[in-house]
Amino acid sequence: MVAEGDNHSTNLLAAEAASLEEQLQGWGEVMLMADKVLRWERAWFPPAIICVVSLVFLIIYYLDPSVVSGVSCFVMFLYLADYLVPIVAPRIFGSNKWTTEQQQKFHDICSNLVKTRCRTVGWWKCFFTLKEEKSKIISWFCYLSRVERM
Repeated sequence: MVAEGDNHSTNLLAAEAASLEEQLQGWGEVMLMADKVLRWERAWFPPAIICVVSLVFLIIYYLDPSVVSGVSCFVMFLYLADYLVPIVAPRIFGSNKWTTEQQQKFHDICSNLVKTRCRTVGWWKCFFTLKEEKSKIISWFCYLSRVERM
């Protein structure tokens, strides 16, 4: 009986990963490049990440936007990226060079994203279940964390 449950959850994860792959197909080249950067495959990737993050925070500090302006600019940037990346990425990366190795890596990235989302949702549900059932334990941990900060 346990094997059937594992098989069902595996099939469900595979279906969600396939759906995510289909939705993110236009972002494939960008996701592969981001994966290389986050895995630090080149020696200059860590300093580049530090420079980009520092530049973003410097721009935010310099512009000093209000919360509404900051959120609206962030959302506008997301919508603009969602529109332009599928159009511009094939021209920059050359979509005719898409290999089976790249497709497998893209599949692995999507599978890992789905697994991470499922784990996060599971932890979230577990936390709230624990909060409802064992509220004194959660209160005790919150009290200890406040005491440690003092």
